[in-house]
Amino acid sequence: MLRYLLTIISLLASPLLLAQQADSVTVRNFSTGDYKAAAINYSGVMDSNGDLYFANENGILKYDGSEWEIIPIVNFSATYSIHIGTDGRFYIGGYDEFGYLEKDSLNNYSYVSLRNSAPEETEYGTFWQIETVGHQVYFCSYGGIIRYDGEKCNIIDIENAGIIKINNEVFASELEGRLYSLAWDTTTLVNDQYELKEDNVYVALPKIGNDSTYLMFTSENGVFEYFPDSNKLKPFAQSDNNSLKKSGIYDVQIFRDSLYAITTWNGGFKLMNADGKIVKTIDKSKGLQTNELRDFIIDKRGNVWIGSVSGISYLQWPTEYPEKGYKRSTSITEVTSKYDIDNTLTSLEFHFATPGYDKSDLQYAYYLKGYDPTFSEWKSDIKKEYTNLDGGEYSFEVKALLPDGTETAVASHAFTIPTPWYKNKYYYAIGIVIMGLAIAGFYRYRTGRLKRLNRRLETIIHNRTKELILQREQLKEANEDLIVANTELDNFVYRSSHDLVAPLKSLKGLINLAQLENPGENQKQYLSMMNTSVAKLEDFIKSIMEYSINAKREVTSENVDFDAVISSVCDDLKYYDNAHRVELIKKYPKDLVIKSDEKRLKIVLSNLITNCIKYHNYEQSEPIVKILVNQDLEKCTTSIEVADNGMGIDQQHLDKIFDMFFRASNDKAEGSGLGLYIVKDTVGKLGGHISVTSHLGEGTTFTLTLYDSINTMTMA
Repeated sequence: MLRYLLTIISLLASPLLLAQQADSVTVRNFSTGDYKAAAINYSGVMDSNGDLYFANENGILKYDGSEWEIIPIVNFSATYSIHIGTDGRFYIGGYDEFGYLEKDSLNNYSYVSLRNSAPEETEYGTFWQIETVGHQVYFCSYGGIIRYDGEKCNIIDIENAGIIKINNEVFASELEGRLYSLAWDTTTLVNDQYELKEDNVYVALPKIGNDSTYLMFTSENGVFEYFPDSNKLKPFAQSDNNSLKKSGIYDVQIFRDSLYAITTWNGGFKLMNADGKIVKTIDKSKGLQTNELRDFIIDKRGNVWIGSVSGISYLQWPTEYPEKGYKRSTSITEVTSKYDIDNTLTSLEFHFATPGYDKSDLQYAYYLKGYDPTFSEWKSDIKKEYTNLDGGEYSFEVKALLPDGTETAVASHAFTIPTPWYKNKYYYAIGIVIMGLAIAGFYRYRTGRLKRLNRRLETIIHNRTKELILQREQLKEANEDLIVANTELDNFVYRSSHDLVAPLKSLKGLINLAQLENPGENQKQYLSMMNTSVAKLEDFIKSIMEYSINAKREVTSENVDFDAVISSVCDDLKYYDNAHRVELIKKYPKDLVIKSDEKRLKIVLSNLITNCIKYHNYEQSEPIVKILVNQDLEKCTTSIEVADNGMGIDQQHLDKIFDMFFRASNDKAEGSGLGLYIVKDTVGKLGGHISVTSHLGEGTTFTLTLYDSINTMTMA
């Protein structure tokens, strides 16, 4: 019983579901980022091929279903109206500007202005409506109406009016309600029954189901019935006039033979039936990008393209309502070619489209007969380029796969590429003979020239060999002299340093003895200054000795007791001023052993720790120096950090502290400027790397990285 009940419910619900599906509309929006022109689009038309044209604020915007193109008028100024005349020509209206589009032999459009045919002293404002009857074209603006007969322009004496077309006759609807018939340049009043306050009739369409009556649509006063036989108007009583007055009518067209499609100033898109009832509204809440719409186009498949202040919207119904005689077809829209400097064809690019469809709904397959073996797979491409084609006859063919799975007919473009003269088979034979003779002549010339060159080279090589032998002997003697001079210089530096250090130490002892004998205040100050000068000279001599040792002594690799080196350095520095106030923090294993050159490692650590003591901030309560060691067994590297919380180094000096004789410009920079230079030079000898980070007033950290410094015995 339940099963039968469910079956009945499903049968009853099926028509409702089908109606909802048929009533659903897909909305797609196109903005300036898609078509690369201004946002506002006013009027719109469709040509016989199904290509769409919109009056845009940058000119005429064309869309063939695949690619957008902007066709400019005067100085890329705005266009407000576009109309296709009975002669197939596009007529254009802009601000105080009107004319038409002319197509050249390459199917490219250019704009022809007719503005100079009208009085220049009159400013017409915006030409916002265009109508044609036979070969007569009427351009309408609130400043006046101009009739163009194909040769000259004539002024129609009426202002503040819109134009409509009824039974192949043009009428002018004057602001405030009067209706005139236009016959060439003559105006005849046919109705002054209604005064439409600050409004006029924008559109006139046959009343659905009654060919003898028309509906006239105003912007803000709703819909009226018009009876051509009597020229009478009356409000369309059954219409939703209040809703339409509130939204403001902009454009109206008969839609699918039974409805009126209406775009509004601020109420979106509406469908009204023959009885005047609004049966459907599509607005921003249903997917439109704005409710402020302008003119629209009903394409050959019965779908709608709407211009608006924010772009273009495409309304696609689930079922098509094709135009009579409409055949879905693909066309080749453009063929572009490129040539090199020798005027040889290098590439051909084919553009294709299927008017009435958006490219996102389609896929294409293409085939170059004479080049490709068969059609390509289905792709979303809308153009195909071929490069460096050989001479011969070709035919490019393309077809589209439609959303319903059917294919369009094949579009083709046949062309011939001339074979260059140098690729002709006769020229090949002649070229081979000429090339053979040229090669033979060139071979004889080159052989004789090479023989002459060989004789010259033999002479040059013999003379150069004698010169090189002489230069080698001279260099050998010079090197021997340099070795002797370097040895003597090393001995001089070493002996001079030792000879200078001994009297300096004696002098320091005498100064200390003198300080113990209770000298006067002036003598104490002098002795302290003497002691400082002696210390500076002693440090400088020490730096010279360290530099000499580092420059001349061979680098050794041995197991170094790291803590013993640190202790030795600290013993050497314990008599430095304020050294007893600095707390030394060691963060490494007590039994740490690394592979390095012990003497050079001591030079580096001694200079770094000395700097920490010299340039510390003794105004703080806890001055410290930290020594941290990290070993990476996998990379065989040892990282040694010497850090303090002293005065720090100004950032502008950091990139110079390792330069020879550089001293920071502050009152404590009393050293020779050699210490950190020797550090970096010594680290280079060790094959390592040193870097520094510092913040003024916070402290300095030197990081020494030694490679291949892991003791393999310790690792085991």
